[in-house]
Amino acid sequence: MIERLQKPSLKAKLAESKLLLIRGPKGTGKQSLIENILNESNTSFCTLNCDDKKERKNIESNGYLAQLKETIIVLREAQHLPKLRDIIEDVLMGKIKHTLVVCCSYKPIVDEELIEVLEIEGMLFNVYAPSFNESATHFGLAQESELLEERLIYGNYPAVLSDLENAESTLRQMISEIINTQLGAKDRVNKGDKLMRMLQLLAFNVGEPISYNDIGERCGLDNETVERYIHLFEDAFVLIKLPAFYNDNRYELKKTHCIYFQDNGIRNALISNFNSTSLRNDMNDLWRNYMISERIKWIRMNNLKKKVYFWRTHTRQQMDFIEVGIDQTIAYKSDPKMIGWEKRKNVKIPKSFTEFYPNVKTSILNKTTYWNFLTRKV
Repeated sequence: MIERLQKPSLKAKLAESKLLLIRGPKGTGKQSLIENILNESNTSFCTLNCDDKKERKNIESNGYLAQLKETIIVLREAQHLPKLRDIIEDVLMGKIKHTLVVCCSYKPIVDEELIEVLEIEGMLFNVYAPSFNESATHFGLAQESELLEERLIYGNYPAVLSDLENAESTLRQMISEIINTQLGAKDRVNKGDKLMRMLQLLAFNVGEPISYNDIGERCGLDNETVERYIHLFEDAFVLIKLPAFYNDNRYELKKTHCIYFQDNGIRNALISNFNSTSLRNDMNDLWRNYMISERIKWIRMNNLKKKVYFWRTHTRQQMDFIEVGIDQTIAYKSDPKMIGWEKRKNVKIPKSFTEFYPNVKTSILNKTTYWNFLTRKV
């Protein structure tokens, strides 16, 4: 089992806090991580499955949680609880004496102000599929580098990597569960075929500036529905939306976004392409998606204070990823050119970008620079 980055801090916080909120995609090991910590410490706990309608009714009935004998209560898939905010507040106010661990694979129905308080108090943890750093620590840097092409094609979900022969069916099942289980009637998702078409269009155009109107026309949805569906998949930890970086310079794109997928395997399942890198013509898409999704995963796991963007002009000059921190801004352009991959001229930083932003540091993302990019904390 890959040792997770948050394990020491989770363990320490669990010893001093009455509440933890753990968020992240379904199937990435949130439950296994917390139960491993509790088993190691020989702590009594019970796990309640909020996926189950009867269990949800019990949890939200008055006094049910307070009557449980176990010291720690773990709520699995807690995003399904309409009264989750009330339960969290009862724990924080001491009305429920147990320690509560809330696990969510979709954005929970909780006020942003409360989420902010939990984050400030160190009670909020983001757990994703094992990151590059975690895998490299487990397998060794040399072996993880050799597995890079596998990661680009199949992604990082543990269930997928442990059974590559059934990777496509596993990933398709994950997509189906998200659409049919995590997104329900309350989200007004009643056009499943058109929603799938939208996801496929985004997968074929990963990292490109999108037009809600264009996507809507191509899959039979109106602009507002496309925007809402994309937002829902952000909340389900499937999509990443990057806003445009601009300063009113000539030709800069402003009111648009680029879309990436949290996991390369999900993207490849949507376009039904698990061919090896030697047979693909979309290596730039795979490389950019992996680099950017892994970097954002690292930022969120470490609670780094960063804002992220992309930059592009109407003349198609582009910087793929811009990271704005407290002390500096760094802009990156991806380069998938390496042995057996796309053969093209050396990637160059757009001259217009350096003219517009002379104080922004720039870098090329290739096989010799990506290690530092994926593990840097400053």
